Amino acid sequence: MNSFLIITHSTLAEGFYNSTKFLSGLTTNVKFIDAYVDESDWTKEAEEIISNQDKEKQLIVLTDIYGGSVNQKMTLMLTKYHFMLITGVNLPLVLSLVLETQPLTKEKCSNLVEEARKQLQIIEPIKTNSDDTDSDFLS
Repeated sequence: MNSFLIITHSTLAEGFYNSTKFLSGLTTNVKFIDAYVDESDWTKEAEEIISNQDKEKQLIVLTDIYGGSVNQKMTLMLTKYHFMLITGVNLPLVLSLVLETQPLTKEKCSNLVEEARKQLQIIEPIKTNSDDTDSDFLS
């Protein structure tokens, strides 16, 4: 079984958690920390969660910005604790990870990261003929 800790600036982590719960219903193995929303030291909470992690479960920590302060602090924790750190998180990645039923390896996570990157797209308007209707688009 895999477990997840999502840590982001402000309330994005909670948004990922809520969206995952809404779309999949699977959040029993997901925790989140909204960093910098108040004066408290969120790193203490992260360290407590990580240090109390069931050693039989693979812990994946997800952060929002590569090189950002949240990611920097979690990178430092990698020297003290065993977990996998993924940064630049998006909702397709969170869902893919949470829905994975097999233990997550570095290779599997790398594949899921690549798939999540493909979800970043610029959408152009579809050019239609003047006689096309909205119902044709949905057919």
